[in-house]
Amino acid sequence: MNIPNFSTRIVSSLEKALITDRPEQHPVLERQSVLIGEKLDFQLLILDEDPEIASTRNLKAEVTGLPCDVTCRAAVSVYADMPTYSHDTSKGTLYYIESKSGTYPDVLEPLDSGKYFRPLRGRTSSLWFTCVPRKAGIYTVTVTLKEADRPVSENTFLLTVIAAELPEQELIFTEWFHCDCLSTYYHVPVFSPEHWKIISSYMKCASENGVNCLLTPIFTPPLDTEIGGERPTVQLVGVKADNNGYTFDFSLLNVWFELARKNGIKYFEISHFFSQWGAEFAPKIIAEKDGKPCRIFGWNTPGTEGEYPRFLSCFLPELIAFLREQGVLESCIFHISDEPNETQLEGYMKAKKIVSPYLEGCTIADALSSVAFYKSGAVNTPIPATNHIEPFLEEPISQRWAYYCCGQWDKVGNRFIAYPSARNRILGVQLYKFGIKGFLHWGFNYWYSMGSRRLINPYLCQSGEGQVPSGDAFSVYPAQDGTPYESIRLNVFREAIQDISVLSLCEKFIGRARVTALIDTLAGDKLTFSSYPADPEYILRLREEINRIIAENVQA
Repeated sequence: MNIPNFSTRIVSSLEKALITDRPEQHPVLERQSVLIGEKLDFQLLILDEDPEIASTRNLKAEVTGLPCDVTCRAAVSVYADMPTYSHDTSKGTLYYIESKSGTYPDVLEPLDSGKYFRPLRGRTSSLWFTCVPRKAGIYTVTVTLKEADRPVSENTFLLTVIAAELPEQELIFTEWFHCDCLSTYYHVPVFSPEHWKIISSYMKCASENGVNCLLTPIFTPPLDTEIGGERPTVQLVGVKADNNGYTFDFSLLNVWFELARKNGIKYFEISHFFSQWGAEFAPKIIAEKDGKPCRIFGWNTPGTEGEYPRFLSCFLPELIAFLREQGVLESCIFHISDEPNETQLEGYMKAKKIVSPYLEGCTIADALSSVAFYKSGAVNTPIPATNHIEPFLEEPISQRWAYYCCGQWDKVGNRFIAYPSARNRILGVQLYKFGIKGFLHWGFNYWYSMGSRRLINPYLCQSGEGQVPSGDAFSVYPAQDGTPYESIRLNVFREAIQDISVLSLCEKFIGRARVTALIDTLAGDKLTFSSYPADPEYILRLREEINRIIAENVQA
């Protein structure tokens, strides 16, 4: 099986191999352990340097020795036009692979006929394997590549499946779900049968990767829209306006809840009642008036004075009654305005005063970065950015949340395409250590330019046309058939969520203090959101040690 100029290597999911790398540059995966029901990801790197036949090979990957079925996808590279805000290369590859534009592996595409692929000519390719072991034991996993049923390579690693079930996910995770992008990209009318089918497919993908809380557009979300501009209308609540006031139709919202719960969603994030960055304006709301649809609120209507507060006084009691009737009220998170700052405190407080009488006992949360804003009493459940979270950790907050987006690029973890996967996955350990119960990210499938001015091609532009680091705006790519292609970043973050569950299980055996002490000991110092080992080895070592402790206690 010694094929000239052909090399392969099994590596962990935390390796990101550029097409210009050689397989031997990445550490071989010799052994790994997981819990029953935990998704396992690993890769096979392939370099075919035969100048004559490399581009014509049609290879088939076979995996044997696993106690479950396995899915194989190709890790396809995309061109990242804006890898990071900084061009400082002093941090090296621990903090980002490259600081310059270039190609990086990200899209996980199904293989031809579900089995076959062609390696790149003289460049490194990667196959991404995913499986969910359901039976405890020790298994020798073998990955064989065949060409016309003739083996051309064979690689093995040892997998230990521990006799303990992966606990149910406790982290509330929302990654903003943009229905308008689905409608625009696939050229289907909003909330048409075709649109609902696509929405369901993307809901399922989100849920399977740890998203259990869904941004719910009761009205078109007032997010990432340039002042005076409009995003396509995606409004789940029907409104009629006449001289007698307003009436509301919640039938589409009911369809949304039923579909979401069918796809595994447990929590619902109600879209913001006021405009982003200060609550100055009302969201866009379309109503039937004199038999015709028209925009009754938007950038031209103040949020805290005039007719909009009166509208909310009519709408909110009916919304709350409907949510209670559907049995989802306690699972809802409400927002006032996204990312307000201290200079906007007065306007935010006016907005809160309008809606809070109707939301008594409900969770009201907003992303913000100022602990002084929180101390003012404006937000009971703040969602601080990870690079501003330290002061919030000193406050007596009952339900701790965190978020990151484009601004969290220096030192702290993130999931940009040019960042190593360990910098993505480390967040799970950090969220566990600091008792964070909820996490928010703004881009599951945001395929517009910044300000929602136009649709972009996510395969060619991942930066919102040069406004955010590549990969910040979305974690999935649109396949032609109305289903999503997952990304490496989405899968690795799902592993981070699994880490939280596994650490929590270990805590039940040895106590939280010993688990957090182990996290710090293996890190070589006290792990924080901005100070942590950025190499894959730390996470892999930590998981192996945690898994060992769980295995010992399960056997005992």
